Amino acid sequence: MTMATMTLGSMLDALRADLVQLATGDAHLPVGGVELLDGSALEPVAPRCLLLALGLDLSSAGAVGQALRLAAETTGALAVKCADGLPAPVLEQARAAGATVVAVNPDIPWSRLYGLVSTLLATQPTTGEPASGLGGGDLFSLANSVAAICGGAVAIMDTDQTIVAYSNLPDQPIDETRRVGILSRQVPGHALPHHLTDELWRSDSVKLIRRDGYHPRLAIVIRAGDTALGSLWATFPDEDAIGDCEAVLAAAAKLAALHLLTIRRHLDADQESRTAALQTALQHPGHADRALPLPGSLLCLAEAEDADHRPDQRPDQRPDQRPDQRASLLRAVGLLELDARSLGHEPTISMVKDRMYVLLQAAPRGSVTVSTLAAHFHQRATRLLHTNLLIVRSEPAEDPDGLRQARDDLDRAISHLRDSGARPGSYAARDLHAEIVRQRLFHAVRSDAMLRTGFGRVIVAHDLAHGTAYRATLLCYLRSFGDVRAASAELTLHENTVRKRIRRAQELFGIALDNPTHRLLLELELGASAPGAGRGDVEAAEQ
Repeated sequence: MTMATMTLGSMLDALRADLVQLATGDAHLPVGGVELLDGSALEPVAPRCLLLALGLDLSSAGAVGQALRLAAETTGALAVKCADGLPAPVLEQARAAGATVVAVNPDIPWSRLYGLVSTLLATQPTTGEPASGLGGGDLFSLANSVAAICGGAVAIMDTDQTIVAYSNLPDQPIDETRRVGILSRQVPGHALPHHLTDELWRSDSVKLIRRDGYHPRLAIVIRAGDTALGSLWATFPDEDAIGDCEAVLAAAAKLAALHLLTIRRHLDADQESRTAALQTALQHPGHADRALPLPGSLLCLAEAEDADHRPDQRPDQRPDQRPDQRASLLRAVGLLELDARSLGHEPTISMVKDRMYVLLQAAPRGSVTVSTLAAHFHQRATRLLHTNLLIVRSEPAEDPDGLRQARDDLDRAISHLRDSGARPGSYAARDLHAEIVRQRLFHAVRSDAMLRTGFGRVIVAHDLAHGTAYRATLLCYLRSFGDVRAASAELTLHENTVRKRIRRAQELFGIALDNPTHRLLLELELGASAPGAGRGDVEAAEQ
């Protein structure tokens, strides 16, 4: 396929200045394609491409140097995300390597930039193309123009096999597939195997599709760069009626790509609106926008380790997290969008401090399950971006109030997983329901003095003043239902030492461990009195 090119400067001029800017290098560099670089796994790429550095960590001189060398060797331009201009060390490396670098606004999804660049390249003329005779207009006008030139009945589909346009000229050939497809605006199920063949979707040329009992068809995939946007089909009464129209269909596919990309740009604008609505719903539920794509499942993504958090605090109530935590999540946003869309979802994403929240509409057509998507993304992010993520997904929320409750539950689940030293991975909130309820109880005890007996505060104060470990010992003893052997095994202490501490605690603080109600209240107070409630907390107290 002949590649259209444009200079990097012309491309940047066509895009918004707040989206991309030339950081260093040659604005006259010809650009003929756009490719994604997956993290540090840099592989050979085509020459003269804009290389979108999806997982590049600008603080890693080695990774930056490798990406810059790849851009220079292929006479391409490297696009990196940076908020306040290119860092000085990176700028020096780029100049030393003779590489051209483009700075990208960190808030712009890579998938959106990929689509915009593909659109610009698709509009550039290529040499040696025959005149098609096709006019402009919308997709229906394009379908009619192709049908008038070729003599067939034309239909245009997107990648979900939805029929977005079709020709409606008089006396067009029609069979059952075309009739049902137009009525339902969807490729019929019986025709899908012929519409989704590898022979067609891996090709850039026009293919002849034959089916017993149905009219023959010519088909071509509609692409923008390497991205498939849909397909264009022309139906003929028989093979003798098929003329020399491959060039017309190929030209029509390029024009259709512009229309389909415009539709995608509108979807991107809708996505920005949904993102703002999600941000409001998560932080200001009283002003939530009911236009959110609900019912839907909420995902919470966070780094597995965060030494400074408290379980009862939401991310927006905590001090700023380490810069590398936010950078890691920002690098994951582009990969998540690409994975979600490729698996049939349109994600709505919101960042709140050190956590990323993703709203996925429940069971969209043609999608995989949310649990499958979450597991798939975690594997890819670990392999390509070297992340250390915890991902927890909620049950579907029906309205903004349910969405806010889902967020609170996910925050508590993330806190529990961090406290318990859980391995990075994908988890379901329903499997952590008991721990979420326990976190709610702890939060209630912390928030309401009327729910506290006061013993917990006295015990913790004594430990701090005297370097003792009564809190940890009592908490472990109570959680073991008074089983000294189990408590001593978890504390790695001799049973007699545990018995001695329990007796001494009763003498010092006047607690009644023979009273079930007192035991329950004391366990809640001690569990809520410090960050964490798992074994890691016990170990910290013992030290």
